This record gives sequence, structure tokens and C-alpha cells, in this order.
Amino acid sequence: MTIEITSRHFTLSPQLQSLIHEKVGKIEKYSKLTSCNVILEKDNTGEVVEIKAHSKGREFFAQDNSPVFEKSLTLVVDKIIIQLKKYTDKINGKGRNNDKIENLDLELPED
Repeated sequence: MTIEITSRHFTLSPQLQSLIHEKVGKIEKYSKLTSCNVILEKDNTGEVVEIKAHSKGREFFAQDNSPVFEKSLTLVVDKIIIQLKKYTDKINGKGRNNDKIENLDLELPED
């Protein structure tokens, strides 16, 4: 997986860059992603982190804003992992709406 990092309105430190590679690397164990774009931005409301993760035929997106990049990064990675888990469960047929009617034990009242 290729990780592309973009920083807006500041210069990216090597410590932050290694933290991004460490955190985003955790996403790989949940799905086979082809690429991941990480956008870091400082604005008046705080520090914003956006992640666009691309897999075969699907794109996942998450964004968070907090006073510190490290916290935003952790929250955004967690959001992407939740999306990937939901998607893989849907693909594998383990979703909540995939119970078959035959498997339900219903007792009908006798007249």
C-alpha cells in the first residue's frame, strides 16, 4: 500500500511522518488497500486530519478535527477501521440483516 502525505499551512516533522506511517499501517490488516492519502491541515478551529483509503472498486473517507494532530490521526484511523469492518462483514454476509427466516424459531398460536 502506498501512503501519500500532504501537509497544508505547515511543514511536516519527521516524528509526525513516522507516526502517520505507523498508524495508517494498522489499517492494512483489515483490508487490502491499494493506496491511502493522508491530508494534514492547520486552520483556525484546530488541526484537521483527513484520510482517503482506496481499495479495489471502493473508497473510504474519514475526517476529524482536534487541537492536536496525534489525537485527530488516532480518531480518523479508528473511523476508517470501522468502515472497513462493516464493508468486509457486508461482503462476507455477516451483517445484521442477513439472518434467514428459516433460522428463526417462531411459535405460532394454535386456534
